[in-house]
Amino acid sequence: MAEGRSRSREQPMSITSGEEPLATNPEVFAAIFQQNWENVRHIKSERMWFLNTHAITSAGTLSLLQTIHGESVLQLSLLLCMCVLSAIGLLTSLRLKAELEECLEKIQAMVARAQVNDFMALGRFEGRRSRYPAFRWIFPVLYSLSTALFFALFAYRLALERHQ
Repeated sequence: MAEGRSRSREQPMSITSGEEPLATNPEVFAAIFQQNWENVRHIKSERMWFLNTHAITSAGTLSLLQTIHGESVLQLSLLLCMCVLSAIGLLTSLRLKAELEECLEKIQAMVARAQVNDFMALGRFEGRRSRYPAFRWIFPVLYSLSTALFFALFAYRLALERHQ
């Protein structure tokens, strides 16, 4: 067993050497496929956790803004912090969207190679259902709106402060 490990470190298997490529080895193929699916589930779960955290933080901040009167520096600081957090959420959601699409493309390629397209649901609809927007864009759109709205609220409060 140790020989096999050291050999694989020294020299990758090649198709021209007459050995079976790893992608066609059923055990390796299944492990790679499972890893991609687990990664997809993890990414989807991670996006929901980020969104829940952002929603709770936003609701708490907006509630706190209503209770602190006359503390414009604190209000502006909270709003600026939420602008930054929303922008970080947007960048994170774009990164996770790219990772999700990469995993789904790899799964699609594996499904095509294994010729099991008829048995896999990958969210690629045809016909009437294909007109609906991809859910993957919902998170970046929500974070974009959140960033824009917090920035607008920050600018509004700043303008009010300057006029007083």
